[in-house]
Amino acid sequence: MTVKQYSRLRPKRSKTNRNRNGAIAIMLGIALLLTVKNINTAFKLTGDRQLISISSATFASSKYQPLEIGSIAAIDSQNLAQIDDLAKNIGYSGTSVAELADILEPQATTELEKARIIYAWIAQHITYDVPAFLNAVNNDIYPDIDPQKVLRDRTTICSGYSNLYYALAKEMNLESAIIIGYAKGATANDEKFQDINHAWNGVKIDGAWYLLDATWGAGSTQEDRFVAEYKPYYFATAPHEFINSHFPQDRGWQLLVQTYSRDEFDRLPDVTSQFYSLGLAIASHHNDRLTTSERIDIKLEAPSNIVATAKLELATEELENAILIDRQGEYLVVRVAPPQIGTYDLTIYAKDRDDPGYYRKAIKYQIDATQPAAKLPTIYSHFHQHRASLIEPLQANLRSNWTAYFNLIVPQATDVQVINTRTQQWTPLNKYGNYFAGHVELNSGEVSVVAKFPGDDRYWHLVEYLAE
Repeated sequence: MTVKQYSRLRPKRSKTNRNRNGAIAIMLGIALLLTVKNINTAFKLTGDRQLISISSATFASSKYQPLEIGSIAAIDSQNLAQIDDLAKNIGYSGTSVAELADILEPQATTELEKARIIYAWIAQHITYDVPAFLNAVNNDIYPDIDPQKVLRDRTTICSGYSNLYYALAKEMNLESAIIIGYAKGATANDEKFQDINHAWNGVKIDGAWYLLDATWGAGSTQEDRFVAEYKPYYFATAPHEFINSHFPQDRGWQLLVQTYSRDEFDRLPDVTSQFYSLGLAIASHHNDRLTTSERIDIKLEAPSNIVATAKLELATEELENAILIDRQGEYLVVRVAPPQIGTYDLTIYAKDRDDPGYYRKAIKYQIDATQPAAKLPTIYSHFHQHRASLIEPLQANLRSNWTAYFNLIVPQATDVQVINTRTQQWTPLNKYGNYFAGHVELNSGEVSVVAKFPGDDRYWHLVEYLAE
């Protein structure tokens, strides 16, 4: 169909709604946050923090009128994949917000479908302008983020995404808002943008408000380049998950009964959409910065089909034998042993066991080590493949000419043995269901824990130590 044919299918809007140019004033600035009402004036943000550029919009403040919060379960129960596919295949090449709305609206019947098709079209057709963003951050030169300009160039920064969403929503008779605030990872220079560095949207669906971020829904930046990857997760994201990365200037837009202060927000770990998509939850450490004088064990709730790996870095140097991940029932335990005093970045990656793709970042912590921790043993792939768990010993270096106690869980294993590599002495561990345990006399040299599984006569390496 042509654009003209789409337009014929669409009911005529009122003169007020069609008068876009007078109602939407795009400029470098922020809108005054007041009660729930339409504001037709934009206010310039003074000083050097002019990255966020937004149009006049609908705003709310919890000081005046609380917002009706939408049901995330109700959204999740809907299959919106067809809407996403429709949006992806709509190849509009013009620059008119009204024309694009004429094309999108006949494909959606409910307010939910309208809100989603706008999000899906923007996130799948507009790319993030990394050079423009870097120019804004480094040189205080900001791009034009007018919706028509965004449609013409098909690239913009976060405020361009949020402006376009707001403009399309208004054309399709949806109540929406442009929300400004701070987002973790949105700027490389967090010191410069401690207050405002990002813009996203709220949208009203069937009388209740939901949060969305079309910028993050479009993809991510890697090494100063944009990588397109559509993410439905950032549409109608659960507020208690959204707050991990987005802090609105107006706390009412957290859409939480118990809101977070900025200090509380800053202490939350860096959690990605992958974390929640896989059904993970934090079970032990809820702050992003951890201090330890020894090994630290971070526990995450995780469905049985989820596997994880992790990376520990000190000044960008990746460290080996400093991480051991155990599966303990419904939990993943990430054991971290910082080898020296310093501040480390710990990044945990996860995926579904049956997913042939790469592990993706799930959560990140900073760890301040005040003392070196004992080195962890080397773990082999079959340890994770068979969902083993090491109880003890947890240090890589063992005492030779000494008796050590070994205790681990190896589901489905028929036999587990400890091998003194130098002497080739094999010592079987006692089997107690899935537990294998026993005392082993150690000679100097490498010490390996191996296991045999049903239908396979071979023994596979699980864990390796060094006896000295």
